[in-house]
Amino acid sequence: MKTKPYFICILIACRLLSGCEEDVNAPLAKSPYPVVYFILDKDDTAHYVRLTKTFSGPVDANVMAQNPDSLYYKNVRVFAEMSGKTVEMEPTDEIKRDSGVFFSDYSLLYKTTYRLCGGVRIHIFLPDYGSEVIGSTEMMGTPVFKKPEPGKKKVLSFYEPEYVQIQWNGIKSVCQTTIRFKYLEITDSGLDTCHVDWTRKSADFAILPQDLLDYLNHWIPDKPEVRYRKVLGFDILVTTGNGQLASYMKYKDWSIDFIDSPYSNLINAYGLVAARVSGKLTDYLPNQRFIDTLVTNSLTEHLRFVKW
Repeated sequence: MKTKPYFICILIACRLLSGCEEDVNAPLAKSPYPVVYFILDKDDTAHYVRLTKTFSGPVDANVMAQNPDSLYYKNVRVFAEMSGKTVEMEPTDEIKRDSGVFFSDYSLLYKTTYRLCGGVRIHIFLPDYGSEVIGSTEMMGTPVFKKPEPGKKKVLSFYEPEYVQIQWNGIKSVCQTTIRFKYLEITDSGLDTCHVDWTRKSADFAILPQDLLDYLNHWIPDKPEVRYRKVLGFDILVTTGNGQLASYMKYKDWSIDFIDSPYSNLINAYGLVAARVSGKLTDYLPNQRFIDTLVTNSLTEHLRFVKW
């Protein structure tokens, strides 16, 4: 029976650039193959491509993982191509990889601060191998909120009706909604601005006031030095990806994968070229009933919030 070769793909964490901390213990490919990641976000002031490669050989894989020649190509040129414009991305090691199995003294990326827009094609030339890598994606538009409606009174009315609902146009399979509760902590030595985030992987977030009180009770520490706390309000933060990212997330996670059929939407490479976008609504106030309940409810009265 013919056995399939296995490949190690150095994948990225949610923001594309974090390090990996797993042991390398699987059979590796017989020849190097490009592994490319690029996430296009219209709000980024700098854009990065990560280019690494599969590796194999008679040497222990953990030893090879500490050799930068096992991870990175030489004499590479990376371009971001748009309609009527081509931008060369420059090599950089400004974002460090966490120490661990993989070589971390030098973490090679390719960067541009040019404002990318519209359809973007990543075009990589590997002259030492006589090959090219191509992957394309499209800039995403800003998320549209349905609830709460932007432009209306910036109040989250808990108990009126029973819950507060957040709805927006994220792709359901790859989206995230965070409600950020902001407050002041006042001590004898001064005051601090603090927050607690509650996140769900959904574009439809119904928040029951009692559940929110329970969440705040769990995540806000009961510090004896705090004289009192004051509510500042809420921010609503959302993130979603395009269909390419959704397809990737359906099968893989942002981690090291040992796989015999790696997902890819690139030509001549494993990996991902995709887009994401974020949006937010800021400085929403809770209604008075929620503040009064936060102060007096048995779940949260020990947190010493005050009415205002």
